Amino acid sequence: MAKQMSLFDAPRRLTPRDTHLVPEERPRLSGQNQAILERLRRGPATNDELAKIARKYTSRISDLRAHGYDVRMVEHDHQTGITRYQLFGATRS
Repeated sequence: MAKQMSLFDAPRRLTPRDTHLVPEERPRLSGQNQAILERLRRGPATNDELAKIARKYTSRISDLRAHGYDVRMVEHDHQTGITRYQLFGATRS
């Protein structure tokens, strides 16, 4: 069973999962993963906010999920296209 992790536990290095990356991209994308995690720790964030951190913010959210963070889409406004994401917790496997 996975150990429950606090939202404020120091994460392992949040490496990207993209298979097509060149090694030089990994530090930048790992930094984007960390920046998105820090933003979500402050509360829900819109896709507009996350896109300012990372162009491919959905890939970075997938990376966080792969590292055990419970990031969920909690709201989607179909008229405006605004989506809100929230961090609920994390587990370590």
